[in-house]
Amino acid sequence: MPNPLHPADTKTSLWKQTTVLRNAQGQEEAISVGPDGNVWSFIADSGDSRFDAAGQRLENLDLPADFVTVGRTKAGALVVIAAKGLKLHYRTETPLTALHMADGLSHRWTPACPIQLPAISGAVGVRRLYTQTDFSGMRIALIVDTETPEHGSSYVMVCSQWTENGPGPFILLPPLGAKKTTPAQAAASGVRVFRTAQAA
Repeated sequence: MPNPLHPADTKTSLWKQTTVLRNAQGQEEAISVGPDGNVWSFIADSGDSRFDAAGQRLENLDLPADFVTVGRTKAGALVVIAAKGLKLHYRTETPLTALHMADGLSHRWTPACPIQLPAISGAVGVRRLYTQTDFSGMRIALIVDTETPEHGSSYVMVCSQWTENGPGPFILLPPLGAKKTTPAQAAASGVRVFRTAQAA
């Protein structure tokens, strides 16, 4: 039931891009972009009543994000990758001992690490993030919006195989949008170019 003293602002109170996976401890863990624009982790039952009566745990992963994706390494650890504009960072789940299990964020995740993208002509920002895991390990892919004189508004795809030290070398695919036709090219191909005449 809505609280009349604090009505929800739908522009700022929505949790977005939620992904639910089982973590290394076998718990269902939800990763979302929160109302503050950071990535958050939520575990419905952490097994530790010090968080709340049900053992629920909500933690800020301190990763600013327009987009977030969650993958799994070949060893089974979760990897959270966040993109804000053209800046990417990730945190990887680490194995926990019983002693560290309840200490939360300081032990559960590695520090935030940057991801250095290759040089992309006219790059504007990351539009989407994807991960895929199979017998060969985890791969990541990004769609990056671009703006160039040759292609106008377009986009490229960037792919990488994940390694123990983060992303490996990136493969940059050519722009996926059609080349922008200039008036000279249109005239040479027989396409009529119309101009609006104005009275003097």
